[in-house]
Amino acid sequence: MQLIVFKLTNHFYGFTTEKIEEITKPLTSTIIPQSPSWIKGLVNLRGQIMTLIDLDGLLNEDRPSNELCYNNTVIVNTEDNPIALMVGKVIGVTDIDPQLIQTVDGEDSLVQGYVSAYNEMVSIIDIDIILKEKEEVS
Repeated sequence: MQLIVFKLTNHFYGFTTEKIEEITKPLTSTIIPQSPSWIKGLVNLRGQIMTLIDLDGLLNEDRPSNELCYNNTVIVNTEDNPIALMVGKVIGVTDIDPQLIQTVDGEDSLVQGYVSAYNEMVSIIDIDIILKEKEEVS
């Protein structure tokens, strides 16, 4: 399976490429009043309106987000509208053997497991859980 590996602050994360549409530069957002702190607003990418999610804020709600670590936006296809995820430096796309993933117990954990890639321990994020979080807010 293919994994996109990226950095947020001092941690390495990744998710599978199956629902990824593209990786683009940071996008300017319009704030949504009374939304959770991890929703940065709405963005317009070539006429497509989507929700911009602060991935670091969602993963680490207990610490203030450092928006300076964002320099890429990952566009994720969903059944309804695509979503945009704020990420840091994209390290690369790599093939990994699913048997090498150290899984994490817990149904609603955003991190589904860990794997070694690019000489770093990478936390694999479950995009479906992020989509579930977004639907619960909507």
